[in-house]
Amino acid sequence: MPTTPKLATALAAFAASECRRAIRSLGDSKQPHTGIHEARKALRRLKSLLRLGATVFEGALPPLETAIDRLAVSLSPLRDAHVAVLTARLLAGAEPSDGWKHAIEALELRSESRLTAALIKDPRFLERRRRIRELAHAVAALPWWKMSGHVLERALANSEKRVAKARKRMRKSATTANLHRWRRRARRLRMQLELIRKARKAAGMPAPHHAERDKALARTMSALSDTIGSKQDLRALRRTLRTIVDPDTMPPLIVAITHELKKHRTPTIDSLPQHRVG
Repeated sequence: MPTTPKLATALAAFAASECRRAIRSLGDSKQPHTGIHEARKALRRLKSLLRLGATVFEGALPPLETAIDRLAVSLSPLRDAHVAVLTARLLAGAEPSDGWKHAIEALELRSESRLTAALIKDPRFLERRRRIRELAHAVAALPWWKMSGHVLERALANSEKRVAKARKRMRKSATTANLHRWRRRARRLRMQLELIRKARKAAGMPAPHHAERDKALARTMSALSDTIGSKQDLRALRRTLRTIVDPDTMPPLIVAITHELKKHRTPTIDSLPQHRVG
């Protein structure tokens, strides 16, 4: 991947775009839950992009990652509560039982209560949007010109090694924490591969010789992340229902969730691509 100012410029432009997308999404008063989801995705893409420059951004990177993490964490309870509603609706089907109707109503109340409380503390998410604007200024000031092709290749190789390391941890101990770590690293690698591909296209650069391999790897990481994410959503719903649903109506719901979990098999660990060399 040759060094080119156009590639660095494209990456900087994408970083700025993700900041704008996060601000715009949090301002979506008509569909606040969708806006929260899109804002969190934009923040994840931004963090994944910044990690590509870890070796050249150096000391400027940690405070930016901290700011991104704090924003994302502040939105997580809102998103998690809404995901529980969506997951329950999906499991309940077109003609939900009385038990599922009761559960969905309780989950909807929980989700809307959290959103209302958050908006009382931060009306229209103005404070969060201000923090993202500050973040955008700091991101724009980074030495993007140092983002050479060599730097990007090294960053991708490191990300692939981190996925492989997380995979080995899962082989030794398939805990929830290890599963979550594996998913996070797979998702980040997928985002980085996609961002670089788009940046190369925007810079007018030809596809690299390993373009097909990178596309296949991105697809594998996407499938892995989606599968693990579905399992996490189901487990989270099961935990939540145990705290908000009448014990008498809960057993059939828990059985349905457990049955669905068995259908979401995690991709075979040994079948995942190995990291690039060099």
